[in-house]
Amino acid sequence: MEFAKLSDEAEIVNLYKAVIESVNLTEVRLGWNIDIYPDATFINSAISKGEMCVIRDEGKIVAAAVINHSVNPEYADINWEIKGPRDRLATIHALAVLPQKQGNKTSYRMLSDIENYCRKSGDLAIHLDVIDTNTPAYKLYIRNGYKEVDRIKMFYDVVGTREFWMLERVL
Repeated sequence: MEFAKLSDEAEIVNLYKAVIESVNLTEVRLGWNIDIYPDATFINSAISKGEMCVIRDEGKIVAAAVINHSVNPEYADINWEIKGPRDRLATIHALAVLPQKQGNKTSYRMLSDIENYCRKSGDLAIHLDVIDTNTPAYKLYIRNGYKEVDRIKMFYDVVGTREFWMLERVL
């Protein structure tokens, strides 16, 4: 895993476009829309802040995710095992793997690399949410040691108010 550079922006946008197109052909309804989220503004901001991480295969970006400490206000009401301080609780946003690379352990590698990075950075846990229709992502996290802490309704601009699994990985 490495952190993306601004020169990677177009390739990352194309990765998310491919994932959105692929997911929209399945029962998994992420609600992602490349014009709203994860859009070029979100991607550019994450790269500029040093939060966009990628995995390359033969020089091509095959996976992307954002790692930071930013969460929705609802996270404060969850009964997490590790409650803080907030700046020691990492969050993964917009984890995506190129459709051609799904099923070959790229997502496992990405999670492992993110967890190792977070440990080295002094984070105590990773907290994240998964929209209730994204069963493949939920299963991925559970198989990798994340625990379901709660299931709540939460608002995001791109999907409105929906139900989300709230997951935690104690580092």
